[in-house]
Amino acid sequence: MNGEWRRVLLYLGGMMGPLGTFVMLPMIPELRDTFSVSTSQIGWALNVYLVPFAGLLLVSGTLGDQWGRARTLRTAVALYAVATLGYALAPNFGWFLAARAGQGAMNAFITPLLLATLTETAPTGGIGRIVGRYAACQALGQLSAPMLGGIGADTNWRIAYVATAAIGAVIALLLPASAREAEPDARWKADAPPRFQSLMRRPTLLVAATASLCAMGPIGARILVSLSGRDVVGLTGSQVGVLLLAGGLAGMAAAPLWGIALDRLGGRRATTIAIAVCSGLVALLPAAGAAWQLAVLWFVTGAATQSVVVSFQSLASIAAPDNRAGALSFTLSLRFGGHALGAVIWLPVFAFSPTWAYLGSAAAGAFAIVAVLASRIDTAGPS
Repeated sequence: MNGEWRRVLLYLGGMMGPLGTFVMLPMIPELRDTFSVSTSQIGWALNVYLVPFAGLLLVSGTLGDQWGRARTLRTAVALYAVATLGYALAPNFGWFLAARAGQGAMNAFITPLLLATLTETAPTGGIGRIVGRYAACQALGQLSAPMLGGIGADTNWRIAYVATAAIGAVIALLLPASAREAEPDARWKADAPPRFQSLMRRPTLLVAATASLCAMGPIGARILVSLSGRDVVGLTGSQVGVLLLAGGLAGMAAAPLWGIALDRLGGRRATTIAIAVCSGLVALLPAAGAAWQLAVLWFVTGAATQSVVVSFQSLASIAAPDNRAGALSFTLSLRFGGHALGAVIWLPVFAFSPTWAYLGSAAAGAFAIVAVLASRIDTAGPS
């Protein structure tokens, strides 16, 4: 397999995390009925995926490089597919939760190793472009997930998980045998402490905090939009799937373009702009009283959301040059920890007042801007 095709497959691997995370969103009412659980309990079903995912991400990038990046990737994607199939076979809510936890654990090794491999090949001043293309594939996973979930909601929700497992199995089979030339480092025991200590430096910590605040706030608003679609404006599961698809398409188109802008503006400036715009749009979402208004606002917000993801992933890829995969996995850990926390905070608030849930989510973006400015890290761009 030549280098160009190998890179394409690595980009496509970026679909898996968003697909596994978000496929259940349009199916929340059906899952509640199948397992006789409440909306709050479904929120914990989101967390049982995100908590092991976020926890293992603290170390998965560093460990994956030491074990051998290619071998770790192929094994993780294959086991991810097996865990996803477990959803379709779940006879009860406990089984469903166990499958979610297994899938989250395996995905912790996929995203940082894929992204580290890609950014290592980026030319000087071109990290934004590489991350933008990868984020476009992440957006493809995000837009595929609600479509699969919406079809599952209106037919049989288990079908969506069978399809997700099949996609994961195909990617596992097609991943190149060597996603990185270097195999496990014989100096692992000697190098491990410095590698982990690099994650505690100021730039890495603040970029990771930025990702966490964004996930808890503006880029985590997707779950609120899915509930608005079903419970506020009265859409069906498939219609919510189409609604979320619109935001995903916008994000997929915006990601590579924002990557180019990021290389020109500089990472810190571009990240600040992206977070501010995204937060402002989320604050406007509760004003949407009709389905078409919600669709238009979410389309624009979806583009801004993915621009934020491109921005902080680009900064994370240069935060610790001596431990690129580790810094990426650490940042992603705090990001998905933020998603988990956001679900716990904003779902109960939404039940009380959708407006306050959206405004609180948007307000977290202001704190994220403070964190990124304090990081003092930047990619190429004007001084």
